[in-house]
Amino acid sequence: MIPIKTKSLLLIAALACGAVFLNAAEKIAAGPHGGRLLETTPQPAEFFVTPDRHVEITFYDAALQPIAPGTHTVTVTAEPASGRKPVALEASAAGFRSKAPLPAGDPYRVVVQVRATPEATPQNFRLDLVLSTCGECKRAEYACICEGH
Repeated sequence: MIPIKTKSLLLIAALACGAVFLNAAEKIAAGPHGGRLLETTPQPAEFFVTPDRHVEITFYDAALQPIAPGTHTVTVTAEPASGRKPVALEASAAGFRSKAPLPAGDPYRVVVQVRATPEATPQNFRLDLVLSTCGECKRAEYACICEGH
């Protein structure tokens, strides 16, 4: 039988390990274009919002060089206060670009769904769209890579 004091110490240690794991999982990777790198498989993709509020999804190889999206499919949904709005995308040389700008205002949630093939299980990414610039890393807040953001 384990004494209560030992159980408490084990519980505290387990919680600390869990907190470290969760913090590591939340680390945001920097995209080469200034956006947020999404850890999609088999290739990573970057979510980037242009100055005119268009969304660009760019796929990269292991050396972070742009590549053709191949069989990937992507859907983007904006979730402003006025309600969910699908964002129509068109194919580009290295990914996809929205046909129209994102809805006005921020912050709000944007959901990006990536499939390696049309039949594949989707990989979902939820981003809080905040377009203001971080004072430390000088990236848009949705793509901020500073510690603690």
